[in-house]
Amino acid sequence: MGTLLDLLSSTIFGGVLLLIILNANENVIENSSKFNGDELVQEMLVSTARLLEGEFRNMGFGVPDSQSAVIFADTSRISFLCDMDRNGGVIDTVKYRLGPISELAVTKNELDRYLYRQVNNGTDLKVGAVTMFKLHYMTLSGEVLTTPVPPDRLSEIFVVEVTLEVQNPYAISRQKALINPGERTALYSTSLWQQTRLASQNSRR
Repeated sequence: MGTLLDLLSSTIFGGVLLLIILNANENVIENSSKFNGDELVQEMLVSTARLLEGEFRNMGFGVPDSQSAVIFADTSRISFLCDMDRNGGVIDTVKYRLGPISELAVTKNELDRYLYRQVNNGTDLKVGAVTMFKLHYMTLSGEVLTTPVPPDRLSEIFVVEVTLEVQNPYAISRQKALINPGERTALYSTSLWQQTRLASQNSRR
């Protein structure tokens, strides 16, 4: 009888220990995946943010005073003029826009989409995959302009506020028992960049 109880106790103890080891191993895998995802999205965000910051600060460079630097401005689309070559030659038109979510339907992340950049009438170039690209516009006095900005107020744009978010396209699935109603079924690493003082000395034309 004593031997049977010892065997039963050992079995129960071994089962509990196995569950602890399995849970610990799952946590290690999850944390490792999240760390790698965090590193990936930060690299993706930095490269995109640098491009946006540089070009938005130079919008209007070389544009005559009588001409508006911004020719279209909405929450996720903008078109502006700039002498890209800085040679006093032809003024270029630069456009940024978000593509549809359907273009990245093959990824696990249901929110990611391409951010496109176009110069003049050239081919749309994919700047990167983002989950958020929002633009707000303010005048020199700090007034927030309605979007899309009316044509007669485009010349008043002095500050462009950019909010950019990048998430990894694939993530580790969460345990069903840990998912609350309305929550996503996977853990996505997220990196957010917001520039609230992205003003160009050349933008008010």
